[in-house]
Formats: sequence, structure tokens, C-alpha cells
Amino acid sequence: MRESPCFARCRPDMPPAWIFLVAMTDKELMRRAIALARRGSCGAHPNPIVGAVLAKKGRIIAEAWHACFGGPHAEAAALRKAGGRARGADLYVTLEPCSTHGKTPPCTEAIKAAGAARVFIGASDPNPCHSCRGGEILRAAGIQVKTGLLRRECEALNPAFAKYMRTRLPYVTLKTAQSLDGRIADAAGRSRWISSPQSRRFAHKLRAEADAVIAGVGTVLADDPLLNVRGFKVPRQPWVVILDSRLRIPPKARVFKNDRVIVAVVGKAPAAAVKRLPAHAEVLELPKDRDGRPSLPALLKALGSIGISHILVEGGGKVAGSFISQGLVDRYCCIIAPMVIGGTDSKSSVVWPDRLNAARKTLGVQAEVKDIRRLGPDLMLEVIFK
Repeated sequence: MRESPCFARCRPDMPPAWIFLVAMTDKELMRRAIALARRGSCGAHPNPIVGAVLAKKGRIIAEAWHACFGGPHAEAAALRKAGGRARGADLYVTLEPCSTHGKTPPCTEAIKAAGAARVFIGASDPNPCHSCRGGEILRAAGIQVKTGLLRRECEALNPAFAKYMRTRLPYVTLKTAQSLDGRIADAAGRSRWISSPQSRRFAHKLRAEADAVIAGVGTVLADDPLLNVRGFKVPRQPWVVILDSRLRIPPKARVFKNDRVIVAVVGKAPAAAVKRLPAHAEVLELPKDRDGRPSLPALLKALGSIGISHILVEGGGKVAGSFISQGLVDRYCCIIAPMVIGGTDSKSSVVWPDRLNAARKTLGVQAEVKDIRRLGPDLMLEVIFK
């Protein structure tokens, strides 16, 4: 297929009318599917985000994305839109079509019934029980299948799903908002507002993309936050998990306005203290770590066991430091505001015991910058640790 001079207009925000008039290459059609997949980032999890495009002779006839957990998958939605026009069409899908019954019927059956001629698959299903099965089923039905089209870009859409399928442990995103000198509050605990409105909106989007939000009891005692999603439409608010070694959280804390709250404690929680909590709150008893806090590896294992595949860690410097120093962070979004707080007793964004630094042969924990962007007056650095 020849290169299209109009690909520059193929953006996620472009009017759909443009796309349906332009003949595009295979890569351009898959890039359109990738752009569509991202629209499901706030609603599809814990399922993967997926985009699908149906085309004939390079021209799109229907497109869709997986918008909501439990709702139609991208392929099925696109085929439904196309109706009879799907027969003989090419299907471009960012993730291998599912081949088993779950909350919805298998997409492989829908593709066969619709009569698609060719299927272009970006990434294989990371679930070892399903990987490559979808392509084999379609080939056995006489459909041409080509795999690996823009594979890396497609795989990058679902790092949390891939990790969870591989390990049954949640993907961990850490978010901090700090001043230029690495402070998250002054000595009196004042932190509003270090970050800009644009950064705070970004933080809510991170919450909307996660299955659970984690913070320490210190944050609850200092700020009494809701820790819910605001400004984005989500099928259901994420779980809220509070790390609280000695069950100090006040029964009237605003986090209990959320309908799914877990308080993680060390050892056996006192029955009287548990009884004072709201009835819907769950207490998770965990072993203690070296510093007497709830074991984070045990916490991640427990959250993974109930289907939580992606968590967002917020809160104070000790919580951030615990996750980083134990090598549990997959992605760190560090928002830096153009201000200096100073002071000798102001609060640092990341804190861990000095003995950990003394034990290291080299200075600090090295990271790799994956993205830098402006959020109003602030900078956001997205890094992964080496």
C-alpha cells in the first residue's frame, strides 16, 4: 500500500470525517488503532486498553476502542458498527483478539462470523494461557493473520496488564509533587498548593487509570484527603488503601466516603479499634518490615490476589521512600513546581533510613527519564529505575 500524504492529519483529536476519506497504509491504520486505545485508559482497567480499526483498500469503515470494563471489546464494537461491510475487510487491532468466554464472548468468534479477510495484530496477549491462541484460531478459519505490526508501540499501551499477567502483582506508579528543592511541605505541614491546577488534573487522571490509590496514615492525619477521582468519568472509583501500622486513622476521615477502603496494619488489629471504623472498611493484617511498618511486598501480593493490577502511590516522603528503596516502583511521575520552600525542617519528597545509603556502593538509586512535559508552569518527569 502506498504512503499517504495525509497521515499528518491522523491524530487522536482530529475529526473522524477526515479519516474515513483518506487511504492509509497498514502502519497508519495501526497508529489510528493505538490512538483509539488510549481513550479507554480511565475505564477499561483492569482489562487492557485496546483499539480496533476496520478498513477496505486503506479506507476506514469503522473503528472502536475498549471503553469500559465489562463492556464490548474493541474488535466486537468495531464489527458491530461496520455491520455487513465488515465482510472482506481488514481488521487492525492493537492486542491479540481474545479467544475465551469471559464477561463477553470471544472476539475470535465475532471476527470469523463477520467475515473479515485479514487481521493485523500489534501485540500478543501477555496472558500465558491465551498468548498466540487468537491468531491460531483465526488462521485455522482461513483468515490471513499478520502479527507484530508496530509491536513495541502496542505493547507500551498496557504495561500494568502485562506485569499482572506475568506476576500476579500490581504495577506500581508513584506520584509526587514537589518544589525545586525537593520539598512537599514546609515545617508546619503546609503543602497547598505546590502544584498547579494542570498538575492536579494530571494527578486525577493517574488515579482514574489505577485500580487503587495508596497513601500513608500521615497524609490522612495531615490533610484529610478524599483520594478519589474528580474531573474524569470512571465506571467506579478506585480502591483506597491506607498504610496505618497502629490503626490511628480517625473513623470520620474523609477517605471513608469512598465505598472501597482498605486499612493495612501490622499484625493483629485490636478488635475495639476495628469496631470503631465504618462498616464498609476492610482491615488487612500484614507482617511488619524491618522498620515496623506493613510489609509492602506482602501488601502487593494481597492486592494482586483480589484483582488489583495497577496501583497509584501518593502520600508522604516515607511512603515514597519505602516503595523506591525496596525496588517496587515501576513508574515514577515526579511533578516539579517552580518554587523553593527551603527551611531546615520542611518535608522531603522521598525519605528512607540513612543505613540504606551507607550500604550502597554507589550514590543514590539511578533512574532513566522516559518523558518530560509541561503541566502549566510545572514540569513532569516520568522515570523508571534501572
